[in-house]
Amino acid sequence: MNKYTNIADYYDSFTDYYDLLMTQGNYDYQGMANAVYSLMKYGQKKILELGVGTGLFAEKLLVLAPEAKFTGVDISSSMLNIARKRLGEWGKLVEADIYDMNLEETFDIAVSSRGVWVISQRGDRTDLRNHTKDIDEDIKGLINVAKHLRQDGLFLLSVQGEHKSHQQNLPTGIVYSQEIEKIGENDEIESIEKSYFFNKDGEILAQQTLNLNYIKQWKKEEIMEQAGFSFVSVD
Repeated sequence: MNKYTNIADYYDSFTDYYDLLMTQGNYDYQGMANAVYSLMKYGQKKILELGVGTGLFAEKLLVLAPEAKFTGVDISSSMLNIARKRLGEWGKLVEADIYDMNLEETFDIAVSSRGVWVISQRGDRTDLRNHTKDIDEDIKGLINVAKHLRQDGLFLLSVQGEHKSHQQNLPTGIVYSQEIEKIGENDEIESIEKSYFFNKDGEILAQQTLNLNYIKQWKKEEIMEQAGFSFVSVD
């Protein structure tokens, strides 16, 4: 099984199956696009998506707000190639790591719909899920996002449930499965190993393993404040 420490290599490795999985109703791209669009009536026109992937959220936003000035950033070149085909000439796509990107402009709204950070609902707790064990790296990345927002800009994160082991039938006879294993925990972070498999007729088409981390709610609130963000609401 492949294990990736480089997140770009990880996403590049299953680009062929990404959209097939992500469009089966597990992620509410339309809901996030609706949320962003509802804020645009207040004049917020410049939108930055962190982890644009193959452009699934951006495509929904394009239908609602073709007048938006959209920039999508991703570390995976193969994902960006699909996004460009999906979006046509609309928007600007940039290959960069959000932790040290420098876009030389500021935005009204930054969105992380699933690619970089998400809020994970875990019982009565809302943790911050990410790809790095290093909280200092997260603070660095969040500060960098804040630098790309205007003074009263907004940072929107999607809310998702907790990762669990499961199996799902996809179109064209492909079966997707994921296995979750807890690999560590301290008072600040809980770490899991998430293994993905795409199978068809008993043959493994692709498989990957990635470590994910939940920054616990109290620590999430602390690092968000350190990065310069203040909580507004959950919708």
